[in-house]
Amino acid sequence: MDDPKETVYVWLTDEGNRVLLLFALASGLGLASLFSFFTASSDAPTRPQFALLVAAMIVVFYMTLRTNAY
Repeated sequence: MDDPKETVYVWLTDEGNRVLLLFALASGLGLASLFSFFTASSDAPTRPQFALLVAAMIVVFYMTLRTNAY
């Protein structure tokens, strides 16, 4: 039987899996910001909502640089 740590490492170093994980992270951050905006009492975006969107954009930018490096 394979070592679980090695299996996880191999799975995470696969470029296709990494792109899927980063896309899921960016989508999750964007959806969290959107959910937070709709459930907030104020009509203006707050700093944490803006920070979530900026984090999602940084992840997408990193993913773009990472996948076009070849």
